[in-house]
Amino acid sequence: MGSDITASQRWFGNAWIVRRCLFVMSTLVFALSAGPSQAGDITVYSATDISAFQPLIDSFERIHPGQKILYREFDTRDLFEIVAADEAGDADVVISSATDLQVALVNQGRALPFRLDGEDALPAWARWRNELYGFTFEPVAVIYNKAAFDGRALPRNRSDLASSIRDNPDFFAGRIGSYDIGQSGVGYMFATQDLQRGYEFWRLVETFGRAGLRTFCCTSRIFDAVASGDLVYAYNVIGPYALASARKTSTVGVYTLDDYTFVSTRTAFVRKEAPNKAGGIDFVSYLLSPEGQSELAASSPFLPVSVDIGKPLDKVIAFGNPEAMAPIKVGPGLIAYLDRMKREKLLADWLTAIDPSAKILQ
Repeated sequence: MGSDITASQRWFGNAWIVRRCLFVMSTLVFALSAGPSQAGDITVYSATDISAFQPLIDSFERIHPGQKILYREFDTRDLFEIVAADEAGDADVVISSATDLQVALVNQGRALPFRLDGEDALPAWARWRNELYGFTFEPVAVIYNKAAFDGRALPRNRSDLASSIRDNPDFFAGRIGSYDIGQSGVGYMFATQDLQRGYEFWRLVETFGRAGLRTFCCTSRIFDAVASGDLVYAYNVIGPYALASARKTSTVGVYTLDDYTFVSTRTAFVRKEAPNKAGGIDFVSYLLSPEGQSELAASSPFLPVSVDIGKPLDKVIAFGNPEAMAPIKVGPGLIAYLDRMKREKLLADWLTAIDPSAKILQ
């Protein structure tokens, strides 16, 4: 195992260097195209697709004339690294689906504490220390190619999934996808939650490995591969993104497994060093206000987290059994596997299980 860990550490280290160079170049291009900020501008660093977030930005700017949102998009891991390295000097608000990385940043003292009006309308699992606030309700789903599964039974739980892959090796070989947990922050968080849930995790990962699991950076790449038939099945994807895309095509089905369904929340905090602290507070407060939650429910792929706004039953049922849903609690319990030694061991064991020569699909 010692040589495997060394090899995997080198592989992930090289991948980080490549991503870092790409990130620096893309940030420079973005900065040149975005132009300089003006007084009253609110700069948001986010790991959320701008297409999903634009209606919220437009709504905020209508309600707050004179305040403009400058939106900068990152991968979850890159976003964490730049904020942790004090390289986010112009950021007022930080938003990410990788809640464990957000908790780590808050735990480092990066967030400005403030109280929200109507804070009691938020579920306790979705906020931490008056500093980190979850504003979405996002079931974690699986997706499949409908044509490939025509006449085939869908696995209903993780044990069934492992057995189905084992019993149908030719069907699944090279045709299962998921996040690369070394590159995707949210993918890593889902993996650590699965690991803590029970013994099925390593059985499932080893089964994926025997079937030639293919790993991706992000939900859109996974979805496109399933839609084209290049993959037949994908595990642990962000459900709202997948469901919104599936409604535009007839080739992909979305569902959740019956043993448990994690629910994540996209979290936001205002940086303690934010140039526009008041504006940052205004924007995070809007995201969790009745107006912001209603806009989110009406025009984004996401479900609102607020218990006052409610969630249309048909949208929740679209992901499966509501009673199987297990929210991922925002708080210090999430950062246990961010410890360097634990992370390196998990990544090394995972990489060895799926394929020591695995490559990230860009």
